[in-house]
Amino acid sequence: MSEQPEAEASLNELRDGLKEIREAQQRREGDLKALHDRFGTLSGGVEALRGRANELALQVESVGSATKELREGLSLTRSELGQVKAELTNFRSQYERDQAVLAAQFELDRITEDWQRRFGNREKVRSLARGLVKQLTPQLVRSGALRTDNLRLFVEEHLVHDPDFWLAHATLAVAARLDGDDEIRLTAMGQAQGLDLGKANLFFSLAAARAGEHERAGNWMDGYLQHAVDPDRLGRDFLVVLDAVASRELGDLAHSYARQVMVRWGTEAAAGGTAARASVRRWTPQLRKLLTSPGDRFESLGQAYNGDWPALLEHWRLATVTTGTLAHLRKEFPPPDRTSSSPGRVRYAETAIDRLIGHLEPDEAALHTKKEALRRFIEHRGNEKAAQEEHELRQEADAEVMDFTTLLDNAVFKPSQIALGDDARRLALMQMLPNLCTAAGELVAASVSHRPQNIRIAIEGWHTRLPTDPAASIDGKALADELEAQLLERTEAEAAAVDRNLPRRVGGTAGGLSALVLAPFLLGGFFLALVLLVGAFAGVWGLLDVTRVPAERGRIREAGVVRRRSAQRRLQDVLSRRIEFFAEWNEHVARLPELCAWDPTGK
Repeated sequence: MSEQPEAEASLNELRDGLKEIREAQQRREGDLKALHDRFGTLSGGVEALRGRANELALQVESVGSATKELREGLSLTRSELGQVKAELTNFRSQYERDQAVLAAQFELDRITEDWQRRFGNREKVRSLARGLVKQLTPQLVRSGALRTDNLRLFVEEHLVHDPDFWLAHATLAVAARLDGDDEIRLTAMGQAQGLDLGKANLFFSLAAARAGEHERAGNWMDGYLQHAVDPDRLGRDFLVVLDAVASRELGDLAHSYARQVMVRWGTEAAAGGTAARASVRRWTPQLRKLLTSPGDRFESLGQAYNGDWPALLEHWRLATVTTGTLAHLRKEFPPPDRTSSSPGRVRYAETAIDRLIGHLEPDEAALHTKKEALRRFIEHRGNEKAAQEEHELRQEADAEVMDFTTLLDNAVFKPSQIALGDDARRLALMQMLPNLCTAAGELVAASVSHRPQNIRIAIEGWHTRLPTDPAASIDGKALADELEAQLLERTEAEAAAVDRNLPRRVGGTAGGLSALVLAPFLLGGFFLALVLLVGAFAGVWGLLDVTRVPAERGRIREAGVVRRRSAQRRLQDVLSRRIEFFAEWNEHVARLPELCAWDPTGK
């Protein structure tokens, strides 16, 4: 009975628990419903936010596109701005250059006006001087077609304005000579020489040559060369004069005087002048460049030579200075073709007198330099660097000078570096030739002094001495026999040195036989086979010594035969090359008189 109330109590408790669970479930359902309602509200908000986000994305994309367009616009604007800036810079630079060019043009015009005001009369005098020295002028005067009175009056008028211009006095002297007025001619000559002795003498010489008066031209040229030419500073004007003199356009007398002056310059150098112009040792390096090489023609002789072969070969090359120098001179100075020259034709003299007449005086040269610099600046449209470079190049070309040594060196050995005709180069060579001959003689003497009386030859250990005289008698057969006997003796000695190896033969054979006989009684199995194999090998090794010695001696004797044949061929080649080598050495030495007697004029 007592269990029933407990069960009811338990049921009641269970019922209360279920009720509480139901109430809790109802409350949870209420909460879930509230949460569902709230989630619905939130979902609506999220949808609204998503719509707003989409709108914002569209706006951002629109702003990005606008920003990109703005960036592209800014980049284009920046590029256009840079282009405008560059154009503005270029325009400004060009404007500045144009202004500089305009200022240079104004300055050039001003200097030109100043030039015309100060030196305009000189250009007229130069024009008159060019006309007076033409060959046709004396004929016109003699025929009466040209009156010298008017010429003299014209020159005298300019002398009033510019009495210090030497060419005006020289021109007056020429005009007075055409008129036959010796007093005025002599006075004008003296005035011209007093103002510029060198130019006046050269002008009178060239003018006389143009008139066909070669004796007077020679006398005036002598004064010019003696007193007005510095052998340490020879310019382009002198080169043209030298061409005219050398080609005998001024006559034989001027040519003779030029040779004498050049000889004097060389003599002064030898006596210790201010510059080493034509000393003998000056030309030794140039002559060494003309030495010839035999190539490999004497290679066999060099291999057999028991000494310093490069030194001997170099002394041989020193003797070739005669052949090399003659070959160079004959190539550079072939006999002149006298049949093609037309008598009376003036070429260099005309150029020389035109250069002399057009030569600017020191006071003119300063303005002329400014004018030329301005012209280059204007031609290059204000590019100062390019204008300066061209101006400096032109000045260097016009002011190029050289000393007498350099002139001779270029004329004979470097013709491409000097503007000289063939006749002038021959005249320079005639001055140099004695010194070249002496320098070549010194090289030949050095060659001969270092040539030994005999040379030592070594072939396969055999040595002998051979005379350096190619005509000396040599018993080639005796040398060959001596070489053969020595090599044969050496071969037999080497063959005899190959002797039988008694320990190998006895020990190997006895040891092998002992192993073969005793091993079966003492060993068995694997060790028996190993000992039998070693014993057989030792026996064979000992027995083979019987055939080794004859075979080795036969190989040595065969190699000795080949070596003797090769040595005999080398000996014969050496004997032949020795004759060629020293015979050519003698031939080169013997050509020294031919070099010294060579005439560049072809006579």
